[in-house]
Amino acid sequence: MKKTTKAVKKTAPQKAAPKKAAAKKAPVKAAPRKPAPAPAPVKKAARAEESLTKTELAEIAANLSEMRVDIAKNVEDKKNFDILEPEVGDSIDQASQSLDKEILFELSDNERKILRDVDAALRKMEKGTYGLCEHCKKAIEKKRIKALPSARYCMVCQSGSERSGF
Repeated sequence: MKKTTKAVKKTAPQKAAPKKAAAKKAPVKAAPRKPAPAPAPVKKAARAEESLTKTELAEIAANLSEMRVDIAKNVEDKKNFDILEPEVGDSIDQASQSLDKEILFELSDNERKILRDVDAALRKMEKGTYGLCEHCKKAIEKKRIKALPSARYCMVCQSGSERSGF
């Protein structure tokens, strides 16, 4: 038996390809910076010229007292309405009367809350703390006090309380 050997073809070693010079990148220019926006002007809760004068305080106190009398009168009138209205009739009439009473009760709840706020505002006037926010202790804006004399919070704290319920 004859052994056959395979002939291995030898090749000459290949030369490495010459390396290309790395291409230089153009320098990146930074974009021109925009000037920083000016900070929003900070509104102060109340400026010195916004503080209430004695005349304004007296006027507000009179308005609060008048509100108190009106609310108390409305609540009393509703109580008298309930007494005067007899509860007779068919079931539909009774259901309607029941709904009317429920609405009156809800209204009187709201009026009680307003009455409580009015009383608190009058007490604050006596103490000398009327017009100060109960949360941040800064002065409540004059516009807000004129619109809602029983306001307990400044606009910033009021909107915060409506969002978070503090």
